[in-house]
Amino acid sequence: MIAPALLLKFGAVIIISYLLGSLNFSIIFSKAVAKKDIRESGSGNAGATNMLRTYGKRFAVVTMLGDILKVVLAIVITFAVLNVPMRYLFGIPSDADEIQRIMLYKEFAGFFCVLGHIFPLFFNFKGGKGVAACTGMVIIVDWRIALILFAIFVAVVAISKWISLGSIVIALLYPVLIFLFYKNFYLVIVALLFTMIVVIAHRQNIKRLANGTENKISFKGKSKKE
Repeated sequence: MIAPALLLKFGAVIIISYLLGSLNFSIIFSKAVAKKDIRESGSGNAGATNMLRTYGKRFAVVTMLGDILKVVLAIVITFAVLNVPMRYLFGIPSDADEIQRIMLYKEFAGFFCVLGHIFPLFFNFKGGKGVAACTGMVIIVDWRIALILFAIFVAVVAISKWISLGSIVIALLYPVLIFLFYKNFYLVIVALLFTMIVVIAHRQNIKRLANGTENKISFKGKSKKE
């Protein structure tokens, strides 16, 4: 049975991670700079890709960094609340049981932060699609997996010009890589939750990809259609 004190700590982690995730930087920056909600422009999505299409590379990069760092901060706070040594923020324990515990803590905080990003309390529960937030979580979970997924993402987008396709592909591959690296049932199950939430968030993109109407990226800050 889990001790009440530990349950309270996990409750605090859920609330803090969700609230941090609810800080959607594309909405914050677009309102601060352009005095306009990014959700009223372009694709209507509150994320880095729409910032790129609408306001250019600089604002897209700043948005992405903000969305990545809020997940990192959520995991740092989780470590502090649960008394996990900070050396494991990027490091991987040698003991198998310890690996599972630390990784689950990271993914636990990351999951609620991503939920906050997609369904932000501060912005009427209409946020982004969680890719940049998931990226921050994967970097902390295992930088090796993050590098592999980044390389695959770049390759898919460079070939197809579809950022959404690259995002969906790496979301599908994440649990596969978790299995190959760790062969741990619980870690794979949690990884599948991330895959599910990202794919669901991209459901309209999937429909447009299927019928050939999805916007392509031009790498010049504006999207184009076939």
